[in-house]
Amino acid sequence: MSFQIIKIILYSKKGATRFLSLQTNSVNIITGASKTGKSALIHIVDYCLGRTESRIPGVIRENVSWFGVHLVRRKEELFVIRRNPFPGKLSSEDIYIEKGFNLKVPNHDELIQNTNLEGLISLLNDFAGISEYSFDTKPEHTRKVGIANITKALIYCFQEQSEVANQYFLFHRQGEEYIPQSIRDYMPFFLGAVNKEHLLHKEELNRLKQQLRKLEKHIVETERLKGTAFERAHSLIAEAISVGLIPSSQQMPNSWISVKEALSSALRSRAELDVPETRYIQELNRLFEAKKELNNKHRSVNEEIIALRALRTRGEGFSHEATEQRARLNSIGLLSINEDANHYICPLCDSAMDNPTPGSKAILTNLKSISDQIEGVSTDLPHIEQLIATAEAKLTEINSELKDVNGQIQAVQRANQRIEVIRDSNSKRTLIQGRLSLYLETIIEVEDEVVNRKEIEELKANISYLEKLLDINEIEDRLNSIMSFISQEMTEMAKILKLEYSNYPIRLNPKKLTVIADTENGPLPLEKMGSGENWVSLHLITHLVLHRWFAKKDLPVPRFVFFDQPTQAYFPPEVAEETVKNTDKEAVERMFYLILEKVKDSEFQVIITEHADILEKWYQEMVAEKWWDGVKKLVPLEWIKQ
Repeated sequence: MSFQIIKIILYSKKGATRFLSLQTNSVNIITGASKTGKSALIHIVDYCLGRTESRIPGVIRENVSWFGVHLVRRKEELFVIRRNPFPGKLSSEDIYIEKGFNLKVPNHDELIQNTNLEGLISLLNDFAGISEYSFDTKPEHTRKVGIANITKALIYCFQEQSEVANQYFLFHRQGEEYIPQSIRDYMPFFLGAVNKEHLLHKEELNRLKQQLRKLEKHIVETERLKGTAFERAHSLIAEAISVGLIPSSQQMPNSWISVKEALSSALRSRAELDVPETRYIQELNRLFEAKKELNNKHRSVNEEIIALRALRTRGEGFSHEATEQRARLNSIGLLSINEDANHYICPLCDSAMDNPTPGSKAILTNLKSISDQIEGVSTDLPHIEQLIATAEAKLTEINSELKDVNGQIQAVQRANQRIEVIRDSNSKRTLIQGRLSLYLETIIEVEDEVVNRKEIEELKANISYLEKLLDINEIEDRLNSIMSFISQEMTEMAKILKLEYSNYPIRLNPKKLTVIADTENGPLPLEKMGSGENWVSLHLITHLVLHRWFAKKDLPVPRFVFFDQPTQAYFPPEVAEETVKNTDKEAVERMFYLILEKVKDSEFQVIITEHADILEKWYQEMVAEKWWDGVKKLVPLEWIKQ
């Protein structure tokens, strides 16, 4: 259950107290003349309940030092008393609160700040029963995620004089920037479309998402700690060897099981065992010798590759030249050569030559020799290619070994640099063992990765399930169902008041934030429903129905609603305040009697500030105070005189 108001309190600058007492679960009417302070009551309550800026009129502000409200929720009470802003200021953070049972109105000298505006909002959220509900915007929206609070709930609790007869705006502050969207966003929550089960699901969803982020971060961190392949492990083992925690004969492991065994062995080694200072130098020398040997192998294999590549190039060159020569010698086949011919005569042109031509046998002999050589070179080239490939693979292996040895050398050098200031060998060993222990824990985490990934998949499945349960479409369906009940009661009340269009269904439109009459010619919004009587009556009906729903479903909205001068449509400025036109008298009485009847069978409070003072017993029983005598006002005259 939320709270109601049992007193509105004012403190003068001299320390005097003025309070207005109100009845819970009842209609409270403050009737009086103009300029008596009636309309200021809404602004005073709004300011005390956390409004960031005071809108209290100047004359009242000039004569009051503190404003307060006395709230009640079942038997629990709460005083909220807030300092009147100093001249030139719009607000004050000086707030006095007191919570308990059977509280007495505090004296002026007891009013000392014991909270600020943020603390007040938090306290009022709790006192109103507003849970931790946040409206999550859709991904395509740019506005920030908001939180339900007392300020958003009070939208349903006030109808100022300029609002109660407004044909364009139905709710308090609806004409301000961003407020309409806020009303749309949080209406499902305040109307109960977002139920406790929904809130529990949402809370569970947020918890699972947080757990998922933690696990995913854990896996990323594990991958980081694991390092690339076994380089990290080999470096640590090399450090352990350098201080004698692991025998120098230890081979570098190539599996996580053997890594774990080597590290566990190092941890079991006695840390207090004395290790000569030269041990790390011996290990470093061993590694440098290994590196030197690998460098020699690398140079030898590299030279072998160069020689083989050169041989392949020369073989290809010889084969090309020999093939050209063989082609020229093959031209002998074009001629008919006689062994007895004169070799000093050219066989082509019969001209005499100084040197004799070679015989055909000699040419054929040379041709056969060249062909044999070409065949030998062609047969050997694939073998050379195979030798080159084998040498290159060996070179790659040597490079990998060199990288590993360099890593071990750097690890030993780093280990010595880190601990060289620690002269005691035992301290060196303890330091290394600590590093090994930390890394060994990451090895265990690596082994548990399968479990973590299974857990992640289960979390993602549960998150997907909850997101479906929290589908915005389901909330809209529940809201539409609630609107159906509310609209049905609005239609019934419109008929009681004999409003225009009351023979048609009347409904509240939560998207357009207005009242609609569904006529035969289509939907007719509030602004097109004619007279001020309709506008005022539909404002009253909407808020009465909403507060009956809030009370029935025990929803977290304060159980009071303020109406400032709802009969203004029946009292034109030219009509005297103490008179009521006969044509309007019945309508006014119907309106107040409806309010009385609808509050009587529910649990909420209506506070009305009015000009009307109907001389009927049932009406007079609702009057809390009358300010008609020119003396009694919200602020006592003696305060103003002082």
